[in-house]
Amino acid sequence: MVDGDMTITAGGRLYALLSESEKWRVDAMIAEAISHLSGVKLLVLDRADCLDMQGRSDLLYWLSDLAAAGEVQTALVFATLKAMPAQMPDEATAFWIENGTIKEDRCLYAA
Repeated sequence: MVDGDMTITAGGRLYALLSESEKWRVDAMIAEAISHLSGVKLLVLDRADCLDMQGRSDLLYWLSDLAAAGEVQTALVFATLKAMPAQMPDEATAFWIENGTIKEDRCLYAA
């Protein structure tokens, strides 16, 4: 929740008291709200690696739901990972960048 005085809380707890991943999720939702209200339909989310495996999965399916609803047209999500995600929603394309180049053979292209 964002109050009139710009105080941000999640579940009644002040933003400053949230964990790193909770803050990341709050920031992502605020960014989506701004995208929605502005009509830009673009999300750029960095440091998704601060989420646990379930949180990353939830993120991808949240973005998929937003895309299906026409709320977001483009979402750029950046993370430092050990490997390419094993499964991606149909609307997603993942690019693996290693040593400064995109590894074509490591990319997952969705139809």
